[in-house]
Amino acid sequence: MVVVKIGGSLQSTEYIKKWIDSIRINRNTSFLIIFGGGKYANKIREEQKIKKYNDYEAHKLAIDAMRRLAFDNLKNLKDFDVIDSLEDIKKNNKKRKLMIWMPSVEEINDFNIPLNWRATSDSIALSVSIRTNSPLLLIKSFGFSNIKYITAFFLKKNILDDYFSSNYLNNNQHISLVSRDKHYMLRKICKNFF
Repeated sequence: MVVVKIGGSLQSTEYIKKWIDSIRINRNTSFLIIFGGGKYANKIREEQKIKKYNDYEAHKLAIDAMRRLAFDNLKNLKDFDVIDSLEDIKKNNKKRKLMIWMPSVEEINDFNIPLNWRATSDSIALSVSIRTNSPLLLIKSFGFSNIKYITAFFLKKNILDDYFSSNYLNNNQHISLVSRDKHYMLRKICKNFF
């Protein structure tokens, strides 16, 4: 299985549908899609400054933002199984299975990651990747080529969240960082993983 984290920055672009179509066509393995929070998460960041609620409340709302972006895309994911827990992923992890994960606060709180903005959907996707022993493909809205190994340049440019950037080296996961327009490279990326 490959965990595919689609960055929230792709919200309201044609690239989400292009990646979904590419995943559908390249069914050489199982895929699990995890969405970022997109504009919904950005709104939470802004509201937190105004309403002054604590980081844990923002964390819970940010997870809800990930679910909302996933729900927004369900119409394009009719042939994907909606997965509500990692246990469901393990049960459904059959060859050529297409899945979308609907995260819950309770499950993410067990991931041993910061429950604040230091760990966003990037770190959550990494945790799912580690717990399912699956490679991770991170799709971002930046112009760069396929990156097999995440370099210090990308870590310093705040492309990935703070917790991910400081802790990904502690794990043995195959991780690839890919620009949003490289959907046509999915088959090649998957071959690099396996």
